[in-house]
Amino acid sequence: MRKRRKGTKELRQADQDFSAFLKGVREESGVSDEVLGEGLVEASLLSKIENGQRPAGKMLRNRLLGRLGVATDLHENLLDKEDYAIWEMQQEILYAIEQKAFQKVQKLIGAFERQDPAGDKIKSQFCHVIKAELLKQQGADCAKLGSCYETAVRITVPEVEQIYVREKALSVVEINMVLEYEFYKKENGTMAEEFAAKCQYLMGYVEKSLYDTLSKAKIYPKIAFYYLRDLLSGGGEVTITSRKKALQVCDRAIEMLRDTQWAFYLVELLECKREILTQIINCPAGNGNEQGIEEYIAALQESVEMEELLKKLYAEYGIPEYMQDCTYLYRQRWVFSIGDVLRIRRNMYGMTQQEVCAGICSVKSLRRAEKKLVNMQREALGQVMRRLGLSKEIQKTDLVTNDRKALELNLELMRCRNNRETGRAREVLNQLKEALCLEIPENRQYVMEAEASLDLMEGKITGEAFAAREKAALQCTLDLQRLRDVGELYLTEMEMVCIRKSIQWLDETEKRKQIDFMLHFFEKFEQENLLADYIAIYEFVIMLIASELGNMGEYQLATGLSRKALKEVLKCRRLGAADEFVYDMLWNAKEQKARDGQQLGKEKMTDGLRACLALSHFCRQVFDESFYSDKLNQLMCSS
Repeated sequence: MRKRRKGTKELRQADQDFSAFLKGVREESGVSDEVLGEGLVEASLLSKIENGQRPAGKMLRNRLLGRLGVATDLHENLLDKEDYAIWEMQQEILYAIEQKAFQKVQKLIGAFERQDPAGDKIKSQFCHVIKAELLKQQGADCAKLGSCYETAVRITVPEVEQIYVREKALSVVEINMVLEYEFYKKENGTMAEEFAAKCQYLMGYVEKSLYDTLSKAKIYPKIAFYYLRDLLSGGGEVTITSRKKALQVCDRAIEMLRDTQWAFYLVELLECKREILTQIINCPAGNGNEQGIEEYIAALQESVEMEELLKKLYAEYGIPEYMQDCTYLYRQRWVFSIGDVLRIRRNMYGMTQQEVCAGICSVKSLRRAEKKLVNMQREALGQVMRRLGLSKEIQKTDLVTNDRKALELNLELMRCRNNRETGRAREVLNQLKEALCLEIPENRQYVMEAEASLDLMEGKITGEAFAAREKAALQCTLDLQRLRDVGELYLTEMEMVCIRKSIQWLDETEKRKQIDFMLHFFEKFEQENLLADYIAIYEFVIMLIASELGNMGEYQLATGLSRKALKEVLKCRRLGAADEFVYDMLWNAKEQKARDGQQLGKEKMTDGLRACLALSHFCRQVFDESFYSDKLNQLMCSS
């Protein structure tokens, strides 16, 4: 690793930049320009993008990173006026599909296709996929669906038949189109054996690909379900060997979901697992299945319990238990218009446009950018954003880095912190510190927050000291002394994290003030049906706020927030926070009963704790699982 020197030049080189990040990941992965851009962009244009000579729109950035296996789910996105207009229309289309407003979807797609620029392959492909999803929900025949998916996939994978003999760089959304095309081609007459073989190839492709864990969990479970559904409905002789192989595929898909705490096609896979295990257990004696039968019975019981729990939760919150479309592949998170961010952040500091622009650019340039009439020049934009305490990068994670390994370490650190594995967490954090440029305020903020959290977990500091250190970390990017009380707010995810984590250690007056501040931040997203696009930080914040309100005796408000948040996370097929929301509502009900001189029924307490235990176990949340297990044991012993 190159040694870091102090100074402006080194800091600028260390800043995360899409072109440098893309080139670094591509070269590290051993993928040529020709392979990465095949069917998408010419190698010469891709070279200019990597060298920073040509900009790339958000849809193209996502597709290029997707082909290199980088999930954009962890990225915050500030979009220029063209990209933001496209994103807004896409979100409107995705929401209309979710609401099954089919006529509205057709009108929106028509308007979207008429938007400039014409000839955009990725935009055109998105429109064809949405048309196919619309036809699917309207019960169109297989021939029509197959034709629509074929048209979609050939836009960027023109020789789709060649993917099985000549490996190509494909993104998750392209793999999804290939899967759907092959499925409906099979339904229209292709032999089932051929479809099964192609599913096996696609699963192998995903497993050995460059995809990170998040990317794999988005598509492998769907391919596995399509494969298993076809296998289990095909009839024929059931053998132990064939069913054990099917069980391996099913378990592999489920384990990917457990690793990421997602639930894409989880109910479907659990149903397949139930059927496979039942067939194995009921296979006639003498087929080599006698040994280990108890393990299969135990696995069946655990799988059925999880399946029934999920179906119960989905039914209670009015969410379809089965996946209905592929729109989850197109969701973007933490998206803002650059113009809005500049205006809101400037007003938060009470600065005039003249003050922000001084020595950087003309007031006219900033004024027009804030109104989303023009895009500022990148150099001037970067300086203005720095003046407002923001990174100059328009697509970044919590960390500002071009090192993909640093992003992987970030995920490992999150897992260790969630499970209170402080020793391993410190090892990972030290590796991160070596990989990051700590002169960049966002990176310094990240490290300061992580170190404060680990010190608190290990009992090295008091809650009051922790709150002070979170405030100090926040100050790296947000000047608290200059903040004005304004209607609109813009905060980065890390700034939200610092504020959220300090809340529980504040006095009640200040605590309530910060709670109101955070709830106000999410009001706009809720009103515009955009909570799904900010779900990660929303669930994280509401989890703490609901808990604190419960501690303050505001049980109904706390439960209302938990129910709303749980519905959103289930709708987004996220399970990582589900157990905490279920437990908070259970605790509120128990405390409210106690305040009224009553007791919550033991059966309800038991069922609630078992649900929390099952959810935390599925998500590998070792610390939480132990907590619920202890609570359940105490309840049983109190009889």
